[in-house]
Amino acid sequence: MQHDTQSVESPMSSQKFAEENEINNAERLLSLGRYEEARLAFRSFQSSYPQSNFFESSRLGEAHALEGLGRWDEATKIDRDVYLKTSKDHPEIAALALYRMSFAYEATGDDLKTTAALLDAQRLGKYLPAEVAEAEIPARLASIYGKLGRDKEAMNYLNQAEKGINRIRLEKKEVGIGWLAKTYYQMGSISTNQLSADNFEQSAEGFRMVQIYLIKSMQQNDPAWSARALEQGQATYQSFLNLAETQAERKTQIEFAGTITDLLDQAELFKPLQGQKPNQFEESFFSFLQNLRKRTEDLLYQSKETMSLTEESQRFNSVKRPGRVKADSLLPEEEGLKKPIPTPPKIVPTEDPNL
Repeated sequence: MQHDTQSVESPMSSQKFAEENEINNAERLLSLGRYEEARLAFRSFQSSYPQSNFFESSRLGEAHALEGLGRWDEATKIDRDVYLKTSKDHPEIAALALYRMSFAYEATGDDLKTTAALLDAQRLGKYLPAEVAEAEIPARLASIYGKLGRDKEAMNYLNQAEKGINRIRLEKKEVGIGWLAKTYYQMGSISTNQLSADNFEQSAEGFRMVQIYLIKSMQQNDPAWSARALEQGQATYQSFLNLAETQAERKTQIEFAGTITDLLDQAELFKPLQGQKPNQFEESFFSFLQNLRKRTEDLLYQSKETMSLTEESQRFNSVKRPGRVKADSLLPEEEGLKKPIPTPPKIVPTEDPNL
């Protein structure tokens, strides 16, 4: 009598396969920016598999989806709860929860808590994926410190990010482009959710520190993350220009338009060289920037006021405005101004759950 040599799959293996399949599908929706679908998929997973090892990770995914939907307070509440429940036994999940909190804090305009969440996550760096600990977190800190006028710290973190991503690229050279496009996207993204006339220059400075990474993400030609980087880059520039155009004072319009011109000039440094064929994302982005530059120039020279004969008016209406000189390179060598800010609080929910 012959025995069937094919092993029967155990119920446990079958369930694990189903869990992985369902959570991978939710993650795919998230990577595509289909936030409401992703949120529902993560919620469905939690209902179906409340005892799963992936349960808390699925809650992080849900919080990430809520970020994409602009529901920042809900996202922060979930991230904080995940941190509390995993900090002891699953520090790798707790560290990611801290990292995700930084995005929600930034979107609500709390730069100190953003900085604190990033620094706390960095202290748990050994539990994070290398690209997050060594590249994404330093790049995001560079952007935040740049926004706060702490140029020396910003440049130090930017150098850390550059060294980190270069080292990781060498180690992961056999891995596909998706992870790199995603990492660059995370490194280059800033929030303009709280952009105002009061923080326009600071926000632009934060973006100047990291916009190269969005362009590098586009260069990877990844259908998911390069597309997200294109969308993010366009939205950021559009937010800056929209605010500049709606300023009532002509002087403020001109100053903001000049700042946008500085950003555009920097972006042009990373445009594909003549003879190099850009991919679809690069082509779309630099075509968008060309149109946006025209609108910016129209804003600068839209009326006869720009031809005023007074010396003060000529000075304010010139693209070459007085003020701090911004280097064209990604990593300028000058240290910049040192502006003291309060030491950011540690994001330790166990001490104060109402942070």
